[in-house]
Amino acid sequence: MRKRGLIVLLALAGCSSEPPPPASRPSASPTPSPTSTPSPRPPKPGQLPTPELDGATPLTGRWTATPTAATYGEAGRIAFAIRCDRPARQILLSVGAKVGGTLRLFTDDAAARFPAQVVDGALETPVTTGQTFLDALARADAIGIAVDGGTVQRIPGDKAIGVVVRGCRPAGR
Repeated sequence: MRKRGLIVLLALAGCSSEPPPPASRPSASPTPSPTSTPSPRPPKPGQLPTPELDGATPLTGRWTATPTAATYGEAGRIAFAIRCDRPARQILLSVGAKVGGTLRLFTDDAAARFPAQVVDGALETPVTTGQTFLDALARADAIGIAVDGGTVQRIPGDKAIGVVVRGCRPAGR
């Protein structure tokens, strides 16, 4: 008898005199976010959006190159440089910043963060020639550069980067 009373109490506890709240209906058309803006650079097939590059400040300048170095800048100011240090088997990436501890780089299909230090008035980081990010840098249409947590600045990519990367790697790589 006691068991039956417990079952009845449990059954009654599940009953409620209040109707359930109405189910929310999905809206017919989603409201666009006021901060979403289309990318100024339409992605190529298979390419993902790159908000770091879309919101980046473009830097003016031009590329100059030798077989072992490529530099982007203007009026004697270097915005970005890549050069081969063959004896050390590394590539040096430099930006024209006089302070900072981290160099962040973005391309259409990759991003990397490197510890850096000021050397001869520029922020510089050594990268081993086997670093896969160098391949993304070599094929990039645009490169985003930021120091520490600062704003991203954008420069165009250039074939000279690939020449430096390939020329610095051991033969056959």
